[in-house]
Amino acid sequence: MNKARSRVSRRFFITTTSAAGIGLTGTLLSDGLQAQNGTDRPSGSSPPPLPADIPLLIRALKPMTAGIVPITDTERLQRIEKAQRLMREQRMDAVLLEGGSSLFYFTGVRWGVSERPFVAIIPANGALAWVCPAFEEARARELIRFGTDVRTWEEDDSPYQHIAEVLHDRGVTAGRVGIEERLRFFIFDGIRHQAPGLEFVSADPVSAGCRMFKSQAELAIMQRANEITLAAYKATLSTLREGMTLQEFRRNLFAAYNALGAPDASALVSFGRYTAYPHGSTAPQQLREGDMVLVDDGCSIEGYQSDVTRTVVFGKPTAHQLEVWNLEQRAQAAAFAAAKPGVACEALMRRRAR
Repeated sequence: MNKARSRVSRRFFITTTSAAGIGLTGTLLSDGLQAQNGTDRPSGSSPPPLPADIPLLIRALKPMTAGIVPITDTERLQRIEKAQRLMREQRMDAVLLEGGSSLFYFTGVRWGVSERPFVAIIPANGALAWVCPAFEEARARELIRFGTDVRTWEEDDSPYQHIAEVLHDRGVTAGRVGIEERLRFFIFDGIRHQAPGLEFVSADPVSAGCRMFKSQAELAIMQRANEITLAAYKATLSTLREGMTLQEFRRNLFAAYNALGAPDASALVSFGRYTAYPHGSTAPQQLREGDMVLVDDGCSIEGYQSDVTRTVVFGKPTAHQLEVWNLEQRAQAAAFAAAKPGVACEALMRRRAR
């Protein structure tokens, strides 16, 4: 059985707390914090040696990251140009971003969010600008590739005033400013008090209007992330044994991701009746003959996240398990057969539910 699910904070909490102490790099940090603290591993680099008690078939895995081509600055500039075109079409004068997926998508900057605002301003016309904590300026300038206007604020200063000044200097004293979905409320609230003449709207028509259309370069990275995930699952599922705990399974899985060159990974794993829980259980679990085994989530490659669910039976499946598995397979096949350009997502769900 295979179904995609969006990543949620509960899943990340279960993953990280259960994986604590396994001694494998990269599994406990968010994407932004990894980059901020310098733990990203370049694509194609050799992973560190795995502990000797990790199963041999996992230690024998080789990196699958060779040949991955990161998104180029040229493509990011094209994204910014498209965003600016969409802003003009949507009558937006600027879009505000902070650390998160959209900031990385448009600028290539990964920045962990904190109580100190670090904001990028993309105007509908002209060059990008940045508002940054003063003590972070040197690091910010190392990361920023587009736009030379970097305005800093001290601890007794107002970052929101600086953002309002950037907008004012670009002629945005009235009109509409788009707020990207990841920008936190306290930042938005501070800006609107400094720029009361502006109307603030959702930036989704711009951010989603760019991000939902994938380039060939993006598709290639996403494909590799999924291939690595499936290779990690295949190797780890081969290590199942009677009495295995969730912690042992996760340890093997994260070791597999490390060996394959993708340490930025997470996983939700459940055994037996707990596979019916949508996002796992905190109950201790040990594998028994006939148990269902569910593993879900994936890894991040160059900022692109795989999300794959696999469900298997440990041992010989019962007639009921086979019946449910075949039902799910038929439903998926019907949805895939109906998936064509121009078909709405809800039409696929209706087809799958028949």
